[in-house]
Amino acid sequence: MNPEDKKRRKFIKQMTGLGVLGLASGAGIYFAPELKANELRLRPPGAVEEDQFLKLCIKCGQCLQVCPYDAIELEDIDGGASVGMAYINPEKRGCYLCEAFPCMLACPSGALNHEHDNIKYVEMGIAVVSNMDACLALHNKKVPESAVDKIYDHTKVLSPDEYKNHRVNIIGDEKEKTKLQKQLLEKLDKFRGKACTICADMCPYPTPLDAIGMVKKDGGFLPEIREACVGCGACVELCPTSVLKIIPAETYASVYKKGKK
Repeated sequence: MNPEDKKRRKFIKQMTGLGVLGLASGAGIYFAPELKANELRLRPPGAVEEDQFLKLCIKCGQCLQVCPYDAIELEDIDGGASVGMAYINPEKRGCYLCEAFPCMLACPSGALNHEHDNIKYVEMGIAVVSNMDACLALHNKKVPESAVDKIYDHTKVLSPDEYKNHRVNIIGDEKEKTKLQKQLLEKLDKFRGKACTICADMCPYPTPLDAIGMVKKDGGFLPEIREACVGCGACVELCPTSVLKIIPAETYASVYKKGKK
């Protein structure tokens, strides 16, 4: 077993508490004020093409179990033919691109490609600015308390006091999953009452400025989606005023370069 496989297996054990899992051997701003709902769901990192994903996903939920940020859900009865299949709703919880990509390794069917467990292969979708006028940065407004508090409500690992007070207490000996989600909130807390740059500064891409940045616009600032964006949806969850949306299964080239023609 190579060092990377050992690292990922160790990470999964930390997420689940299980000893063994069953395993199978730039730039520009694109405005979409009338963005139509895409019928495609946002799939987890490493998902194969949608038609193949629907054939391969066995609805086992192993990707959900190992996700350290609780980002993955299973389609409910409204999902039609895809009921029980894994997807991400970025308005509830984005994907934070954890380094080990345990969801891919845990997938026993190939619906999440084990060979694509590297950020350079991740193409979940692409972010677009869908509600420019709502952007706090454009109007030089500060981040309200409620914008940070809502992310506490998205977080499932907190104690009753942490939920109530909207403040985390990192004690140092928590499970890896709990520690990661609390660290996210701890970083987000620093934006309370400050100028809003959350989408850019909280981007989980390894080199965030390659994926999103703030650019001057009409006396304020506006997020600019850049070529490295992989559509993880973290910016959608974290944005205080729903400025951004994700178009699943699209890429920077298919949306932004096509839009410039």
